[in-house]
Amino acid sequence: MAGVSGALPGVARAGAVDGLRRPLFIAAIIAATLVVFAEVGLSFFVINASVIPPGAGVAQELGVPAGVQAVNAASGQDPPGSGIASLALIDGLLLFTVGMLGLSLILPLRIYGRIQGLVTLIVTFLWIIMCFLLVIAALVKLFLMIGLFVAAPFGTAVYVAIWGAFPTGTAAAVLGAVLFLKIVFGVLLVLAQPRFLRVTGLVVLVLLSVVLQLVLGFIHGFLPGVVVAIGDQFWAIVTGMVALVWALIMLIGSIPGIINAIRASGSATD
Repeated sequence: MAGVSGALPGVARAGAVDGLRRPLFIAAIIAATLVVFAEVGLSFFVINASVIPPGAGVAQELGVPAGVQAVNAASGQDPPGSGIASLALIDGLLLFTVGMLGLSLILPLRIYGRIQGLVTLIVTFLWIIMCFLLVIAALVKLFLMIGLFVAAPFGTAVYVAIWGAFPTGTAAAVLGAVLFLKIVFGVLLVLAQPRFLRVTGLVVLVLLSVVLQLVLGFIHGFLPGVVVAIGDQFWAIVTGMVALVWALIMLIGSIPGIINAIRASGSATD
């Protein structure tokens, strides 16, 4: 599968189709989809200007501008913070990769070989832009949080009012559910076709997703409660950068597939 294959060379030829147990493979795709939905939450798809973060009442009493309060609107959403939602940048790429494998089961190999490179190029290009913009926005928010935190006493009071009470319990519950779904996904994928374990890129991407999540959970549990939000925001930036680099690798890897498709089309025309 040269198109997804900057990271996953030869997936389609590695026995992904031959001997594939399709019901289990479809179940694995469903599990991967649920992972992404759980990470972004339904609030990701709803633009609601009236969302007020926890502690906003205290912030209003301190005279915090509405614009500053709006920066933390996501903290009142489910999942809390930015770290969990940022995991969707990695797991979205994983879902796309597995989805492209599923597409190879539906389309004739000749057609699939011609479009998968172009599809991967477009998706990863847009993914890179999205990751870049989200990382910049996350950096701005992190600088704001740190700036307020060190600006004692009033800035610190504002920070504590807005971000001081991070819902670690809710975050732990979401991360636990997501980790369970990832385990289910991995088991189903291996049961569907054990040869997937030979695809280094796919295995690395899955492990990378799990490691990023485990570190995020460690940050939530290790840091003092008042600075958990800062650690969460920092790890969201790290996760976004990792997703950006991986998408860039996939984009570069899609180019040979496009060139081969053009050559094949030219040969057919001749």
